Parts: sequence; C-alpha cells; structure tokens
Amino acid sequence: MSLLSKRNLCIFLILIYFNALFVNPSIGFSESEVISELGEIQGLVDEGDIPSLHICVVSGDEILWNHGFGEETSDDAVFLIGSIQKMFVSISILQLYEEGMLGLDDNVNKYLPFELVHPDYPDASITVRMLLSHRSGLVTTPISEFCFDWDGLYYPEYSRYYFPSVIGVPLGDYLSMCLSQEGNLYNDSNWLFEPGTQYGYSNIGYHILEYIIETVSNQTISEYMNYNILKPLKMNNTGFNSSEYIENHATPHTRTQGNSTNKVLSVWNGRYMLRSTGGDMGHLLIALINNGEFDGIRILESDTVSLMFENTNNDFKSILRIMVPLKELRRPGYGLGVEVCNNGIYGHGGSTVGFTAECFFNPSKKIGYVRLSNVNAIVDYTSTGWEDINRVTNEIRTIVLTERGMLPQYDYALYGLAGIGMLGLMTSLYRINKSRK
Repeated sequence: MSLLSKRNLCIFLILIYFNALFVNPSIGFSESEVISELGEIQGLVDEGDIPSLHICVVSGDEILWNHGFGEETSDDAVFLIGSIQKMFVSISILQLYEEGMLGLDDNVNKYLPFELVHPDYPDASITVRMLLSHRSGLVTTPISEFCFDWDGLYYPEYSRYYFPSVIGVPLGDYLSMCLSQEGNLYNDSNWLFEPGTQYGYSNIGYHILEYIIETVSNQTISEYMNYNILKPLKMNNTGFNSSEYIENHATPHTRTQGNSTNKVLSVWNGRYMLRSTGGDMGHLLIALINNGEFDGIRILESDTVSLMFENTNNDFKSILRIMVPLKELRRPGYGLGVEVCNNGIYGHGGSTVGFTAECFFNPSKKIGYVRLSNVNAIVDYTSTGWEDINRVTNEIRTIVLTERGMLPQYDYALYGLAGIGMLGLMTSLYRINKSRK
C-alpha cells in the first residue's frame, strides 16, 4: 500500500468519525412513526409497572407531541420534578447576574446570615459559580435535609432518619443549623474536598442558592420564579404548592426492599419543591434550545445561555466521554445547573419521594425530550427497587432520543476505533511484507 493510499484511508476514517458527530440523520416525524413509537413506549410502561408516565417532545419552537401513558393520562397531570428544579434555580441566579444584582464569583458569605467556611481550607472563597457547578466541596445531602425538604413527611415503616427540629424552620435558619460551625446539626463531614478543585454533586449547595435568590430579590422563591420564569414561559400548571394542583396531581408511589409492588403515597407539599406538567416543561426546553427565547419573550440573553451550557468538569476523562458519539447517553459533565452530555446533549434528571423525571435537549438540532413519572424507591433507603424503574425509563429515553436523532443509531466511535485499529494492522502487514522483499 502506498503512503498516499494510507493517508487517504486515514482521512476517510476521520471523515466518517466526524460525520457521526455533526451530521443529523434524517429522522422522520410521520404520524405512523409516532404511533409506532408510542406503542413501544406503552409496552415498556406496562412491563415496568409504571403507574403513570408522561413524555413531551419539542422541535424548534413547538411541541411535537405530548402524551400520557398508564393511569393518569391528562395533559394537565402534575408531577414533582425533583432535581430538574436546579435548572430553574440556575436560570434565576443568572437572571440576577444579568441585572447586576449579584456576581458569579462573589463569595457567598456576602449573602448569608452566617459564615460558610470549609474547616480544612478556611481561607478558600466559596463562590456562587462554585455552587452552581457543584464545585464548592459540600457534601451531597446532609441526613437532616430530607426531613426539611419533605416538610416533615415521614414514613416510619420505611425511613430511618427523622429530625423534627428542622420541620417548618426558615431556610436561612436551617442552613445555619447545618453549615455554621456553631449550628446544632453541623458536622465536618459535610465537606469533601477543597473548594473549586473538583466536581461533587450537592443538594445543600442549591439550597444556599435558593436562599441567595430570596435575599437578593426580596421575594420568595415561588414569587420570583413565577414572575420571571413561569409566567413568561406560559407554564400555567407549574408551581410549588400542591394544593393549587391537587385535582390534577399525579399520585406518588414507592417500592420497598424485596417488594416491587407499587405502594400508594399521599400527595405531599414539601419545601421548595417544584412540580410541573410535560407540556409546561416542553416550554422551558423550547426556550433553552432557542438561546433563551420563547414565543418572542426572552428569559436569558444568548451569551448567558452559552455560559450556562459551558462544561466546568474539565478533567480529561469527562471531556473524552463527552466527545465520544456513543448511542448510549452519557452524562459526565456539568455546566451551571445543567448536565453536559455526549452527542451535544444537555439536561438534568430528577428524583424525589414518589416521582422521577428527566429532560434532555440538543440546542444545535433544536430537539428536546421530557419524561415525568410517579414511582420511585428512595423513601426506603435500603431498597434497590429504583434500579428496575431506571432500567425501564432509560430504555424509553433511548427509544425517543434515537428516533428523534439526538442519539446515533450506531456506535460510530467504535467503528472509528475499529477503523484505526484496522489501519494500524494494515500498516504493520505492509511493513512486514516490505521487509521481506
């Protein structure tokens, strides 16, 4: 094989690889294809015994389809969205940043009623940006946080931890109890690593951000988000108080260790807990895939949206996993309140008592996907029932994302590696053959 031929082959393989990365396959949106897709999803919902599951798919500036499966199928059915709420918190913080009301690199102690100090790195500044990107060094979740979040909701037959002292206390007081070194719930184990040096998912960090939003805006989190996000996006069935949506609220369910039966739970209110519908969440995704604009109204400037999507988890392994175009969704990166995935996808997952949720979108292809469902297994901390739930919902996600062209139909990266390996083998054989002549 001539040097020119080998070079041409190498270029050919590279072109195949980058074609997989950047070319959007022709994905049809015909009625028959959607009907087939819905049937496949319904089969998985039945197989996985998911009580109710809603999916919304958006394309460009419109909802492509919005469908409910299972028991509660109304488009108005409301589900708790769990940690997807972090996207709303991030948008709120970034709006205040655009207004000049706070700085992303401000030390958070500027806004807190106590001193937030890492015991091992007392001189390290903990910034708003670090909290947004989960790089503050704070632990994922203090064990008292569930009792605070769930507003005292307690199932003694399932739960091991109960902290009546945090029920009903204001958010600032709760944060002080847990994170001030003088707080009665403080523990050095709340800290994991030096601030700003690595990624570590932290729910309590986002509670600090919620407190900052309320302090800077002089509004409750509900008031602020309703005026600045929900109303502009026409998310008319989204809010915090369950009593406002009780007629349309999806019934939460749980599974316990060794028992995969769905157990009905009561609809609960929670503290700082956002709930929404598939269609409403679709409006949020339309705004995010259109540079912060929905129906002519802008909730963030396009440069700020780009900042939100910028990966902050810059270790080599994470960057490589983001770049590789596998047909499996991988979520190794994190921006400001949003997961940075492979295949040009962004989004967030959510999990709370009785509910799981996720939303993913590709701004370059202007496609988005939302899934809301009403069974989980986290109220019993010993249960592994969530594994089967996740298996089913992950399969559903893969079907929709592949059909919509957000995930490749084949592992092009593996083909590329195989091609490179073949090129290496052919080169070796050529050299052996040449040395024998």
